[in-house]
Amino acid sequence: MEGLQGLLEFVLVKDNIVHAGASLCLIALLFRDQLALRAFLVAGDSVYILYYFFAPTTPLWGGIFWSSIYILTNAVMISRIIFDRAHFTLNDDEYALFSHLAVLTPGEFRRMMRLSKWETATEPVVLTTEDQPVDRIYFVLAGDIAIEKAGRPISIGPLTFIGEVAFLLSRPASATVRVGPGARYVSWDSVSLRRLLVRVPALRIAFDGALNRDMALKVARA
Repeated sequence: MEGLQGLLEFVLVKDNIVHAGASLCLIALLFRDQLALRAFLVAGDSVYILYYFFAPTTPLWGGIFWSSIYILTNAVMISRIIFDRAHFTLNDDEYALFSHLAVLTPGEFRRMMRLSKWETATEPVVLTTEDQPVDRIYFVLAGDIAIEKAGRPISIGPLTFIGEVAFLLSRPASATVRVGPGARYVSWDSVSLRRLLVRVPALRIAFDGALNRDMALKVARA
């Protein structure tokens, strides 16, 4: 009788193990957040490994192997998600720019910055010329900006995109824009940036949102 009772208790424990693993995987599917979803999947697969090892008379090495692969895959993706959300690799200039482009995640921002070119003007620099083709899009982080459109000067401060209309519409510059000595700005080659945005639709949506926000701020200033 005692042996039968012990066997029954063992079976119940085994059932609890597999149910616990299945419950964790089910809970994972309730999360929209990828970090939480994958964390619960790792927990569920870890419990499954316990079941595959202790429940059968002989451990199910195939199940253990594939559960371990799932855990490793999710662990890699979790590390990528954490890195994508982290700010710790941004320098001061990049962090100031990222703070202005609030619609981008740190990971999306870093992908854009791989194509960027930072410059500090030592003399007046013409960024765009009215009605002339524009091959770069700029963001002026600090310094004086002089804009002239149809012979009329326009007042605008730093922390703004330059050439965004030409970039969005693939058309010549709508105004002549100069920055003064000491201006700090970053730029991207338009063709390379468009290619990146085509490859990464989520980044394209976020960047378009940043440009729309910037243009809305310009309208509000005007």
